[in-house]
Amino acid sequence: MSGFNDFMDKAGALASKAAEKAKDLASVAAVKTKQVSRVAKLNMDISARKDTIKKAYAEIGRLYYEAHHDAPEEALAQACQEIGVAKDAIAEMEAEIARLKEEIGPEAEEADFASVVDETAAEADVEVEVTVEEPAAPPVEPEAPSQPEEPEIPSQPEEPEAPSQPEEPETPSQPEEQEPHWEG
Repeated sequence: MSGFNDFMDKAGALASKAAEKAKDLASVAAVKTKQVSRVAKLNMDISARKDTIKKAYAEIGRLYYEAHHDAPEEALAQACQEIGVAKDAIAEMEAEIARLKEEIGPEAEEADFASVVDETAAEADVEVEVTVEEPAAPPVEPEAPSQPEEPEIPSQPEEPEAPSQPEEPETPSQPEEQEPHWEG
């Protein structure tokens, strides 16, 4: 019986070691999970702070432009000029929109793009064909170079078939069963 007891003691020790190892692994996994979570949170905080900086830079730029756009410092002259050109273009487009709305009348506020297109198409008797393009098939990857083919080993010639003989009717291999004879 001592062999069985030794086996049970070893099995218990092994189970205890396995449980301790599992506990250690779980502890390490928990620490790693917390670390990964912290890295993700820090990256989100960094992104939020960068967004704050970007907004502050934009506000500084706006304030500078408003105060100095007539006589900007040399380093900022081109940026101020680009802003001025874009503002002039926006003003021209807004003026054109206002002029067109005056010509159209009160319906201009109610019209939307789809209804205008539908009305224009109906008046012009224009047929519109909508086609949907299927996405292109993924590119076919070139096949990996194949292994050189092994030379074919000629097969042995088949033996010629024996000339066919007329088939003979099959003879039963078992004797016919006879009805049992009862003596009485």
